[in-house]
Amino acid sequence: MTTPKQSAGTGAIKPELLGGFRDLLPAEALMTQKVVDIARRVYESFGFVPLETPAMENRRVLLGDATNFNKSIFLSRIVRGIEDKDIEGGNWDQDYALRFDLTVPLARVISAYPDLPKPFKRYQIGKVWRGERPQAGRYREFSQFDFDIIGSNSILADIEVIQIMYETMKALGTLNFLIRFNTRKILNGLAEVVGCLDKSNEVFRIIDKLDKIGLAGVKSELQRQPDNELDDSALAMSDEKADKVIKFLQIKGETSQMVLSQLKEFFGESTGLGQVGLKELEEISQALIYLKIPQENWRVDLSVARGLDYYTGPVFETTLTDIPEIGSVFSGGRFDGLTNRFMPGSNIAGVGASIGVDRLIVALQKLNLFDQTDSITDVLVTVFSPELQNQSLDMVQELRRQGFNVELYLGEDYTFRAQFSYAAKKSIPFVVIIGPEEVKNGKVQLKDMKARKQEPLTKEECFANLKSSLGK
Repeated sequence: MTTPKQSAGTGAIKPELLGGFRDLLPAEALMTQKVVDIARRVYESFGFVPLETPAMENRRVLLGDATNFNKSIFLSRIVRGIEDKDIEGGNWDQDYALRFDLTVPLARVISAYPDLPKPFKRYQIGKVWRGERPQAGRYREFSQFDFDIIGSNSILADIEVIQIMYETMKALGTLNFLIRFNTRKILNGLAEVVGCLDKSNEVFRIIDKLDKIGLAGVKSELQRQPDNELDDSALAMSDEKADKVIKFLQIKGETSQMVLSQLKEFFGESTGLGQVGLKELEEISQALIYLKIPQENWRVDLSVARGLDYYTGPVFETTLTDIPEIGSVFSGGRFDGLTNRFMPGSNIAGVGASIGVDRLIVALQKLNLFDQTDSITDVLVTVFSPELQNQSLDMVQELRRQGFNVELYLGEDYTFRAQFSYAAKKSIPFVVIIGPEEVKNGKVQLKDMKARKQEPLTKEECFANLKSSLGK
C-alpha cells in the first residue's frame, strides 16, 4: 500500500484553504442554519416540499449543447490512483462537472420523473461551484437556497415568487430591502424596437452592466464595432438606436406606476413584444398593491436583466438598501422551456428564486441583525468530582427532558475555574453546580453567567427559573 507523497523535504502539510473556499466555524455555521430554518418555514408555508440532487452532473446535462457558455465551471475526472495515468472520461459525454446552480439539475429531475404532480413546488439548499474571481461575499463554493414552481404558466406563480421573497426578507428582520423586477419580454420588446432581436442576449448582457459602467459605458458598448470578421458579438448600433436604448434605461419614477406610464409612452401604439411585457408588469404591480405589500419594498426596474440566458419572463433581484454595494441577495425569474434540452418541445413552465446564502450572511453580519454565538447550549452541568459524576449525569438527563440544550462538562480539570471558563468561552448562559452540600440538601446551585450570581434552588425551582429566563 502506498501513501500520498508530500512535497520533497517537507514535514507537516500546511492546513490551508483553496482560494475562494472557506470553512464555516460554529458561529457562522449556526447563523447559516438559522437563516436557512427561517427561509424554510416561509417556503413550507406556501406548500413547497424539499428536493435533493447530486453535487456532480454529466457536463452535457449542465451545459446542453452550448458553445458560448460564459461561466467558469469546475470539471472533474476519476483518477484510479494518485500516480495512475488512467483517467476515466475525456470526452464531452463522459466529463463530470460540479453544478453551478440548482435550477438545471431541477430541470433534469422534472424530465427524469414526468409523473411528478404539476405544478411541482420544491425547495432545495445545496452547495454550488463557480470558478469566479473571489471577492467579499463572493466565493467559488457557496450555498444557494432555491424555491421553484414548475408547470404553471399563470402570472399568479410569478406573483407568488415575489410574495415569498418579501415574506422571507421580513422574517429575517431585514426591514430595508427592495425587490426590483422586470420582464425579459420588455427587454425583448426593446431589442425588437432597435432591430436587434436576433442578438437580444447581447443587448441584455450590456444592460446588466449598467450599475458598473454607467449610461456612457452602456452606449459605448452598444456602438462597439467588430474587432475582426469573426467578432459577431458587436452590435455596432447607430446613434439613433443607441440613444433609444439609453432613453429606455432613463425611465424611472418614485413609484412603479410612474415607470409603467413612461413605458406606455415609449412603446406607443406598437403591438409587439413590448406590449406583452408591459401587461405582465402591470398585472404583477396591481396584484402586489392588492396584497398590501408595501411599495417601498418593491419596484419595477428596467435595468434588471439577470445574467443567465434561460430566463424567459419576469426577473427579480433583491438588494438591501442599507448596503447596496453587497449586490443582490435574493434573485431569480421565469425560465420556461429549460427542460427542452432533455425533452425537445416540452416547453414546461418554471419560475422561482434563490437566496445567495453566503452573501446574505455577510450582509446580516454587517447590519448586526443576528446575534453571533458559537454555541446553542443553554446549560452546562459541572462535575464536582468523579465520586459525584452520577448526580451530574442524572441532572443532565432531567434538564434535557425539560427541553433544554445541555452539556455535561467533559474536561479533565474539575476546578470551578476551568469549568466556568469553558462556559464563558462558549457563551453558555447558565451553569448548574452539584457538590456535596447540594447533594446533602437536595438542591443545586444555578449560576447566571451574565449576571454573575448564583443561588441554591430545588430542581423544580431550577427548571422554572431556566424556563423563565430562556423563554422555553
